[in-house]
Amino acid sequence: RKQNSTLNRRTFFLYILKLFFFSGVSLRLYDIQISESKKYKTLSKNNQIDIEIIFPLRGEIFDRNNFLLATNKKVFDLFIIPEKTESINSTLNILSNFIEINFTKRRKIIDLSKKVKKFEKIKVAENLDWNTLEKIETNKFSIPGIKIEEDFLRVYPQNEFFSHLLGFINKPNQKELSLPYISKMPNLDIGKEGLEKFFNPELVGKAGQREVEVTSYGRVVREIAKQESQKGKNINITIDSRVQSYAINLLKPHRAGSIVIMNVQNGEVICMASIPTYNSNNIIKKPNSDYWNSLINNKLSPLTFRSIQGLYSPGSTFKMIVAIAALKYGIINENSKTFCKGKIEFGDRLYHCWKTKGHGEMDVTNAIKESCDVYFYELAKKLGIEKIAEVALDFGLGQKYDFELNNQKEGIVPSKKWKKNTKGESWYAGETLLAGIGQGFVLCNPLQLVVMTSIIASGGKIVEPTLLFKDNNDFKVFSKYSKEIEIVKKAMHKVVNEYKGTAYNSRLEDIEFSGKTGTSQVKRISLTERESADFRKKEKEWKNRDHALFVGYMPSIKPKYSISVVIDHGGSGAGTAAPIAKQIFNYI
Repeated sequence: RKQNSTLNRRTFFLYILKLFFFSGVSLRLYDIQISESKKYKTLSKNNQIDIEIIFPLRGEIFDRNNFLLATNKKVFDLFIIPEKTESINSTLNILSNFIEINFTKRRKIIDLSKKVKKFEKIKVAENLDWNTLEKIETNKFSIPGIKIEEDFLRVYPQNEFFSHLLGFINKPNQKELSLPYISKMPNLDIGKEGLEKFFNPELVGKAGQREVEVTSYGRVVREIAKQESQKGKNINITIDSRVQSYAINLLKPHRAGSIVIMNVQNGEVICMASIPTYNSNNIIKKPNSDYWNSLINNKLSPLTFRSIQGLYSPGSTFKMIVAIAALKYGIINENSKTFCKGKIEFGDRLYHCWKTKGHGEMDVTNAIKESCDVYFYELAKKLGIEKIAEVALDFGLGQKYDFELNNQKEGIVPSKKWKKNTKGESWYAGETLLAGIGQGFVLCNPLQLVVMTSIIASGGKIVEPTLLFKDNNDFKVFSKYSKEIEIVKKAMHKVVNEYKGTAYNSRLEDIEFSGKTGTSQVKRISLTERESADFRKKEKEWKNRDHALFVGYMPSIKPKYSISVVIDHGGSGAGTAAPIAKQIFNYI
């Protein structure tokens, strides 16, 4: 009985243990097969089905005459599939006879092969040239585990002529991965600068996908479905490639500078030239570290798009703003005269005119024509900085535009409030005199100068720059400045077309244009230098020369095109910038 009792008790406990175990298994099976069946069905399907993204072809960019500026070129990339090789090292050894595979690259490929699925491909080389491609294709059957696939490379046919304007493409950074148009395509090259960046949403296109059945090792068994990608939208811009190329070639003899040309009537920008430039093709081409370093270490900053990022004192080109302000606020009329004897004394300082012996008696049109500094010192002194700043802002200076290029520098239109906020200092009256001739704190970029000139040329239309063809270009008009603008336009005509005008030597015989020269001082001139008879004739080191500027429009009657020319350390507006404007107007 004792033995039976012990056996029955043990049997009971074993029964309970078995019951507990099988209950647990049953509950788990119920959980997997019924409660969470959808979840595991999806996981099972994903283990069989692979979704491959088909990258779209990037849209192309054309100029106003359908001249190709950015396109896509078919190229070939080389991959290795680890599972299909006898050994990755042996395949890489054979490939090294045709392409360069250094130790770092070899190590990276081997490390990747240990992390990816056996049949997943690893990129070894991209953009193979025809000679290399031919050699690899010829020996393909003796190189196990390799695969060659077609791809497309962004190409800029005009090389450096449009680099600042177009920018370039590259892989997205972490922040850009959240952008809606590339969220499903993390390896897609996108625009990083210029128009390529601004028009990313339109140029990128729409991804397609390929659904394939795969084994657990990643081997493709069959294609189930395929949806083709959609090419990005093509973009036509207002730039005229003929004028752009001509302008770049005119700038090349100079180390740095910018030319911007705009249609006065509709705001279309037809040229934005900036030097030094760079070649976007060399940035896209890999490896490119040597080229990048050459750009970054260049003291002239080739990556700077001077047309919108270069900030300069406008010099005498700013005198039209001061003249309009003085006429508007009744400080002067068209006939008011001031005598220039070459300098004026204000406070404990002398303010000099560029013409050492002075211009004599000047009215406003002749003061602009001959660029008399003393006349504008007197105007600025009577106006005050606030009124000058108000008019400057009205004419497009000191601001960013709703324009198809990012990274615009807004420059500076100084005022008492601006100086207090930025420098924590009070405004001095002498600083107003310097602002009156476009020096001191006043800074602007070449695009702002061409907008200012367009507003004047159009008789007061608030012209907005654009790189796109728009149906509605019905700009508002500054009726409050109409009389003042007409007086200034008369003066700008004299600058180019009358004897003693600062740009008289740059006039055209066939067609009249109007304008204003400017010389932006980069280094303070001592009293001893200024009063020496030949200080302007002495040859200076390049970096110590003044910037040369010219703004203008053509033709003088019913203007169509406005221009700003800025030559870094060009010496003088009359001697360097105005002749360039003449050549461009003649070419147009």
